[in-house]
Amino acid sequence: MKYGFLDESGDVGHATGSSHNLIIVVVVADNPARLRKVVAKTRKRLGKRRKDIPEFKAFKTDVRITNRLLRHAAKTECEIVALVADKKVMGDLDDPEALYRQLCALAVRRCLERHPQLSLCVDKRYTNPHLREKQNRVILKEISSVQQAVLVVEYSESKSESALQVADAVAWALFQKYERGDDSFYTLVKDKIIIEELWESK
Repeated sequence: MKYGFLDESGDVGHATGSSHNLIIVVVVADNPARLRKVVAKTRKRLGKRRKDIPEFKAFKTDVRITNRLLRHAAKTECEIVALVADKKVMGDLDDPEALYRQLCALAVRRCLERHPQLSLCVDKRYTNPHLREKQNRVILKEISSVQQAVLVVEYSESKSESALQVADAVAWALFQKYERGDDSFYTLVKDKIIIEELWESK
């Protein structure tokens, strides 16, 4: 059994100020404790004022802290699966959230194609159980043809599951590359990326 942690960077909107890209990342490890340790190591060297930060959210965390977290992640035994969608290519969808759900489903499929048994923890984007169930249905449809796939999905918040904070930082690093043209953070973890797929709708 492998353990995956899924998070995203970017948004699904098309209004002025919305991101150009939506990125889904799954960080996969044999043991989730290794990813939690990445966060613990990062926190250990913080000064007294910063040790009380409840969670590391890359978009609002000091870049020096995120840099340190990514460096620790790069030294950890793990794999990174990333799906990138250019929303300009996708067009304005009737249901913008459909893009998020489909990217998540495809990312899960890519993980299962490599590791048929996966326990997946997804950052709790939806508080509405109906929307979570809708996402589950899209995932199950996407993975239905994967032979002997075993998937367990749970939803959690990154403040209570620190391994999700690693996925958040990695997604942010890819976002800097595709959205900002800055690959300095991406370079820190690129050797861990086994799939980096630019997705286009069918």
